[in-house]
Amino acid sequence: MRRVGMALLLSLLFTLSGQTFAHALTNDSKLFISADNTFYAYVKAGETIGASFTRVNQDEPFDTVRGDVTVTIDGPSIQQQTCVMSKDVPIGQGCAFAAQTAQKSGIWRVQFMVPANARTYDEVSPVVKWAKNLFNWNITVNGSTGEQHGRIWTEQYAIRQPAPATFLDDLKYYYISEDGYIYKSTEYGYNGQISTLSADSIGLRSGMNCVSAYQSTDVSNAKFSPALGTCGNGYKLFFEEPSGELPTSATKWDGKTDWVRPNISHPNVSGLHFQSDNSRDQQSGTISFYLHNFTGQYQVKIDTDGDGSFDGQSDVTLNEQMKKLSNDQQQIHFDGADRQGQVIPTTQSIGIKVNITKVAEIHLVAADVEGRTGGIELTRLSGDNAPTTGICWNDTELAALADPTLMTKKLDGRDCPDSTGGVHGWAYNDGSWGNARYIDDWVYASATLDGNNQISFPDVAAQASSKKTPNWVLIAVICGVIVLVVTGGVIIAVRKRGKNKNKMPPPTLPIPPTTPQPPMNLPPPVDGPPTPEN
Repeated sequence: MRRVGMALLLSLLFTLSGQTFAHALTNDSKLFISADNTFYAYVKAGETIGASFTRVNQDEPFDTVRGDVTVTIDGPSIQQQTCVMSKDVPIGQGCAFAAQTAQKSGIWRVQFMVPANARTYDEVSPVVKWAKNLFNWNITVNGSTGEQHGRIWTEQYAIRQPAPATFLDDLKYYYISEDGYIYKSTEYGYNGQISTLSADSIGLRSGMNCVSAYQSTDVSNAKFSPALGTCGNGYKLFFEEPSGELPTSATKWDGKTDWVRPNISHPNVSGLHFQSDNSRDQQSGTISFYLHNFTGQYQVKIDTDGDGSFDGQSDVTLNEQMKKLSNDQQQIHFDGADRQGQVIPTTQSIGIKVNITKVAEIHLVAADVEGRTGGIELTRLSGDNAPTTGICWNDTELAALADPTLMTKKLDGRDCPDSTGGVHGWAYNDGSWGNARYIDDWVYASATLDGNNQISFPDVAAQASSKKTPNWVLIAVICGVIVLVVTGGVIIAVRKRGKNKNKMPPPTLPIPPTTPQPPMNLPPPVDGPPTPEN
């Protein structure tokens, strides 16, 4: 009882402190939170931020605990504040933090944490726990001109919708990537009951590898799993259109820096190099380069037979990923074997190419979503050729349902049709097309890659140039001037002679031989290996 009383007292004190949330950003009216959630907000110095959480008259019907919920708020240069909502907190009550004034501009964090022994649903997220009580939430940022919009986001939004069809809702959110691309997503007639909303550049993947499968699958198929941000490249989910006042990056509550709304720049490759392992048997070594202004999936291709093509039967493709923007050197080891596993001899020249064909790649995986009756609409708002509204999917590997009315209308969306008004929807039902499945929707833009992204090894031209030797050398002294003559150029060095009354006449300059011969004590010319065709 003492803990319950303290929580209610804190709630009352915070609410009476003068901050109200009538116009604050809040959850949609037909969905609530009952699981772990973390919210972020950008607040300028002198502005205020407040938050409240209120229990609603809905309970989680599935088997989980009804326990205390802890809410915390952290900001730069302030002490963390904590409020605990008892498992028996009355409907309509909860925690409300009074408006906090930011001492410096930066990122604030608001955490909603359910008991550690609450239930997880692995098909939705293996790390999110769901408790019994359901809550509304409100967060607001106020400045001198009133409420500041487009400042609040999350990285994964865990939501709870009651089962009746009356809780179907149109969900509209905005997604920003670390390399600056912005998407607007609207999912019409959505009810996933227990579901999470997030986006990354991988989506559904093969096994635990961070390579997109570009298809949908049943949650029971162990060959695939959703990345759900574990491969990096996660998008920030904004609840409103992101403010134009957001900085590219900002200081967080813990003193570290995080990106917020970056600018877009074309991917750039520089310093591509191959360092041989000096193996006696095979052409193995380390490929190194710098890859700027890019996050997502890319490839390193090896032309294993030096024919100038990187897509032959024996050529190798290494699937790689930039998990975050970085100016650090990237290093990838090549084992010196071709696609068939045959060793590439050290006498064989090879080609190396960094290949980027996709930017702004986004995947939205509907994990066990019972209904999306109006489909999904996705619009890229920034970057080349924006706005664009195409979206892709591939449900061709999913088994048909006995009731065709519960299926999606088009299984193969790899032609990436216009999504305006909503596409790729299905009826709401516990046995619907999306139930117990991972439905992956994605899109990307074509890449423009700057810099030198291709080299050969050995670099035949450079080796041939470095190994050239003069055909002949002629040294003469003319009036105190030492002249060194070589084929291809003249080098002149001046040496001051001392006074000499008995000056000798200048020597006669010898005539070079008609057929140049190697000079004494110098090696004969060396020709390098032939240059491979491109």
